[in-house]
Amino acid sequence: MGRSDGRPARADVRVTLLVTLLLLVLTDLGLAAWQPRPERLPTHFSSRYLERYAVGQTAGAGLLILGDSELWGYGLTPAQSPAGQLSRALNGARVANLAYEAQTPINADFVVRFLLSRGVRPRAVLVELNAASFNQTAAAYDRLNPALADLAIPSLLEPFDAGRLDDAQRRRTETVGDRLNRFVAAHWLLYGSRLDLHQALFGDADLVSAIYARVRPLLQPPARGGAPYAAMYDLTPLDDANVSFAYAEHLLETLRRAAIPAVVVLPPINHALLHPYVDNAAYRANLGRLAALARAHGAGVVDLDGLLSGRDFIDNTHVTPRGAARFAHALLSSVGRVL
Repeated sequence: MGRSDGRPARADVRVTLLVTLLLLVLTDLGLAAWQPRPERLPTHFSSRYLERYAVGQTAGAGLLILGDSELWGYGLTPAQSPAGQLSRALNGARVANLAYEAQTPINADFVVRFLLSRGVRPRAVLVELNAASFNQTAAAYDRLNPALADLAIPSLLEPFDAGRLDDAQRRRTETVGDRLNRFVAAHWLLYGSRLDLHQALFGDADLVSAIYARVRPLLQPPARGGAPYAAMYDLTPLDDANVSFAYAEHLLETLRRAAIPAVVVLPPINHALLHPYVDNAAYRANLGRLAALARAHGAGVVDLDGLLSGRDFIDNTHVTPRGAARFAHALLSSVGRVL
């Protein structure tokens, strides 16, 4: 029986709080010690994870890979992905794969700004410029990945970004809640890594993503269909009025000024599926403009647009394991030269 003055109850509360605090400290120590080095970013990641991964992987790296889900390897294991296979073929050269889904030129540009601001510089950079990312109607056309935006805004903004980066992101006002959240995430590893732990344990950040990833291949139209892809490829002539083109130029100029050699790859697409939309003079002219832009800034160019057949794709741009192997092999000599 407890005493009527409540002392045993108060002692129980203190013991519970002490044990809880000890468990939280031990959990953070365990998380700090557990630092896996995956071959690529997960599908979903927090700003804390991106910061740690980007700096940790790129420091001392020979090659930095920037690109979207095609180079990242949608539907493939990290080892099967074009980036993974290229990494192994480079015979021990350390590769930092910072490709991720929907990484448009604006995102690639800010990734490089972030790394340089942290004093991290690779020996060379491979930049994927996917024609679909220059579509002015795409949702990600002028926006940063939210995790990258948390790292880059406002500290890495330049006058160049005015009128190009989405105004809602560029002018976003930081609230007291934002500052408190960042402070807690910086000092409580378990809190800051909650999304990353979920991703590591369950593979997808939420049930909808898990279901969509599994049914998406089943929803792809047959080779004769293709109508859903009609709006993905903007055939407007590319110039500085296109935000993605402007940021591609800014990225290449940043790399040139930093004396970091670059190779630009124009990736393969599924011409069998996209024939009605991309097999025309306007599409080829835009690829030529991208190649000319890269060469004007001293970057090498690898045009792989027609490299693969329809059977090497699972949809319009994402490749099969065989397609990934051919993709990686086609990059090897050009990347090897800059390394």
